Amino acid sequence: MHHDLIPVLTEDIDVLRDLVNKVQSTRDFRHKQELTNDLYLSLNGHMAIVEKTVLPMLRTFTGASLPDTFSVHYEEIRSLLSDLMARRVELVGLDAALEVLCATLNLQNERERLFLLPAVERALDTDERAYLALASCHQLSREMRKGMVNLPAALMPSMT
Repeated sequence: MHHDLIPVLTEDIDVLRDLVNKVQSTRDFRHKQELTNDLYLSLNGHMAIVEKTVLPMLRTFTGASLPDTFSVHYEEIRSLLSDLMARRVELVGLDAALEVLCATLNLQNERERLFLLPAVERALDTDERAYLALASCHQLSREMRKGMVNLPAALMPSMT
């Protein structure tokens, strides 16, 4: 399951970047509102995945520094989203809120691409190495038990 994270996060970043470009280039007010709704839902879904899955995993493997930094950025984005939704009923307010949110979101997408995704890859690599080490130890233990069946009774450890 965790190995699906990187493709999902990468696709989310691409979708968000595309929505930002569309919402910024659209002049039709109704269409801009629709795209704003899509952006709102997509961004909230993306942040939920990161906050409920990625950041707890990174806290385990890397400590709290990077996940806490991302949590702070997401709180800022939530505040901007709230402002955006409050101002989406009139064009000037919507454009002003979108300008700030889109600039912040473009920066956040770059942070995720440069810092979050590589950290997830390293954490998954660490997790995979730990899993393989455990599987190897389990296999070795099984092989050792099989080998002990063939040992003469005099060489077997005493159970008393």
